[in-house]
Amino acid sequence: MNDFVPDASVPLWWFLEDEANREYRLKILESLASKSAVVPPPWFYEVVNGLLVAQLRKRITELQVSGFLSRVRNRTIRRVEQTLRPNSRTARRCAWNQLFALAMRLSLPLATVDSDLLKAAVLSAVPIVVH
Repeated sequence: MNDFVPDASVPLWWFLEDEANREYRLKILESLASKSAVVPPPWFYEVVNGLLVAQLRKRITELQVSGFLSRVRNRTIRRVEQTLRPNSRTARRCAWNQLFALAMRLSLPLATVDSDLLKAAVLSAVPIVVH
């Protein structure tokens, strides 16, 4: 597998044990031993937000959040600045546009477990990391 652009749901699935698609998420995690995940700047905030929501829902503890964030920082994740300006009506669409633009600009496939994002990527002809 080459470098890839993951959406923020991917690292959340690495650490939230009760999530589905275990084989896919572990394949992506293992690939970071030799490959890089390339992300736009908001990605890290989205990951932190997802972990905090999981904590508020009592799925994980504050200590686990700290541990998860340390593990994310220890992965090969490159932040790439975007030239795309938010021009969408929704923040979700803007985040997707940034992911798609980054993946297309660097000719890298997108890794996602979000079914709506997957459908949008297919419709936008953005390559997907398959499991």
